[in-house]
Amino acid sequence: MIRLPAGQKGAILALTGSILWGIMGVSCQYLLQYKGVPALWLVNIRMFFAGIILLVADYMIYRKDFLAIWKGKKNIIQLLIFSFISIMWVQFTYLASVEHMNAAMATVFISLTPIVVILWVSITKHHLPRFYEIVCSASAIIGTIVMVTHGNMLSLSISEEGFLWGIILPVAGVIYTVQPGYLMKHFRPSNVVGWGLLIGGTALLPVVQPWDISQTVTIDLYSIANLVYTVIFGTALAFWTFLSSLQYIKPYIAAIYEMIEPISAILLSLMILGVLYELPEFIGTLMILCPVFYLSFRHQT
Repeated sequence: MIRLPAGQKGAILALTGSILWGIMGVSCQYLLQYKGVPALWLVNIRMFFAGIILLVADYMIYRKDFLAIWKGKKNIIQLLIFSFISIMWVQFTYLASVEHMNAAMATVFISLTPIVVILWVSITKHHLPRFYEIVCSASAIIGTIVMVTHGNMLSLSISEEGFLWGIILPVAGVIYTVQPGYLMKHFRPSNVVGWGLLIGGTALLPVVQPWDISQTVTIDLYSIANLVYTVIFGTALAFWTFLSSLQYIKPYIAAIYEMIEPISAILLSLMILGVLYELPEFIGTLMILCPVFYLSFRHQT
């Protein structure tokens, strides 16, 4: 059996998780736009079943302290906030963005999260961003404008709903990144995310009633295959592999590898769904991803 260095293990795990997420975006786009599956229904199914899968895997591998997160009032409150605000909100926002735009653009929008973090820290800490942070933020903002207007500053090339969800997406990403910090510090990420997904998914069951989907949407074998991929590989396994990479590499390194997600989503959207991604979209994407990639290197300490 080949033993890989820790850095290579971490890289493989982080890249695997990022690619699985990118493919999932395209899979979700097919279900949302081509099969008419409601976004909230897909959120419910993803959260509920992926939560079960993650928790079963976590229990079988670790067993120890499986229910420790439920001990203590602070832990429970933080977990409920994570379930209903952080993880549920970012899941719905992402799928709503995919539904009203496409997977490629949605993943690029969520890549703006580090830019929003910089602005948030500057406001809360009452200091101006560094010069390179200002340049990177300006590039990302201009790139977003170029991408959503197709180079014509007088009109949007996407729907107003898509643009609105796209703007909300990195804000939701910041909440998802910052809020669970306490839980991630004291408990296993797989345990935290598993409980968060399952709690949110269970709470949505009586509201969404996913068992009634057959009355409004025709589900065929290809749709089922996409749904199975979304739950098992695009959610449960993607979370598992990416979070496992943090055992071997630093978070900032994992964040750099995560940049493969929008790239894989763009390529698959072009090849499989025939999404038009022309020169202005590519220029805007580069203006967003390049500075975010640079920031990941600069913020490595």
